[in-house]
Amino acid sequence: MDMSDSRPEAAASLEVTLDTWETSLARLEQQAALVLRAAKQLRKAAQDGALAAVGAAQGNLRQGTVRLTETIARDAEMPAIDIPAAFENGSFLTELSAAAAAAGVTLVQRDGRITAYPVVLRLEPRTLGVRVGRKLERRLRPSVLARHLKAIQQRSTRFNARSFLDRLLRAYTVLAPGWRSGEGPLIALAELHDVLTLLPAAAADYPMEEFLVDLLRLDREPDARSGRGHRFELGGSTGTKGAKRLTMYDETGAQHDYYAVRFAADTQNA
Repeated sequence: MDMSDSRPEAAASLEVTLDTWETSLARLEQQAALVLRAAKQLRKAAQDGALAAVGAAQGNLRQGTVRLTETIARDAEMPAIDIPAAFENGSFLTELSAAAAAAGVTLVQRDGRITAYPVVLRLEPRTLGVRVGRKLERRLRPSVLARHLKAIQQRSTRFNARSFLDRLLRAYTVLAPGWRSGEGPLIALAELHDVLTLLPAAAADYPMEEFLVDLLRLDREPDARSGRGHRFELGGSTGTKGAKRLTMYDETGAQHDYYAVRFAADTQNA
């Protein structure tokens, strides 16, 4: 199999190429079924001692085997598909974007990231796969991958805003040790994520992409409170000098920018 073939005929879309090959393999499967059927007839003749049926069964088996061999030679060869090149020249993403749109999924390509809320996609040419979130997906047919992304979006995801706020609050108090009550200072969210993932294992278990998804979910619950009743406020770009912008794209492709957060507590909650 030559994966480096760059002839014009190898430039067909991945979807069309795989569809054509699938049709060819269906013919091979049908022919293999005929051979299996002839073999079963021959075995049944032997089992029953029906010697008069042996000749016809043997003839069917030999004829079917010849045709199967011809079909394998014609249809089983994998077509030229250069996935690393398709990743590099953008044709794969073009196809995937179209398939995703047909499936009702918005694929966003901005700031060097590929996002299909709530996951980030990474193309991995060395492994011939696409990393969807933290999982490596080797099913590269655009329509199949698009349906997988749609399923991820439709999957019911439980988000416990109180639990997330409690976790965020613990990191917040590390960076604002003097705060006890009232409105606390705006703290950069990027710095809070650093505190939440100080240990290497924690960083791997809670990457920035998942932190951003949680921030967007929290943003959609503005009345949420921590376990001790703390209110929160997600601050804008001018709230914290030099705060790094954290950007997330939602299901519609709309951009959400996050910079900082502050907590507010009544005296009795401090």
